[in-house]
Amino acid sequence: MKDLSPQVIDSFNSALEKLTGASRRALAAEICIEFFDSSPTKMERHLKVGREMVQLGLNEHRTGIQCLDAYGLRGAKKKRRTIPT
Repeated sequence: MKDLSPQVIDSFNSALEKLTGASRRALAAEICIEFFDSSPTKMERHLKVGREMVQLGLNEHRTGIQCLDAYGLRGAKKKRRTIPT
């Protein structure tokens, strides 16, 4: 790992907090490759990220295949109203 100042670490955390989904994972993968020797565990120790998210970003970067998020499938579903006949 390269020596990173606290200002750089704060900048990385700020940028990662503002992004979501595939763009967040792509940035995390680039940071991990460049500054943390492609180690999600090292990155997790120094930044406010989960290693699973970083690993997924590295896999997407390696293969070129982007995973789709399924946010619509989460949470309680709306109840369907029926009309009496």
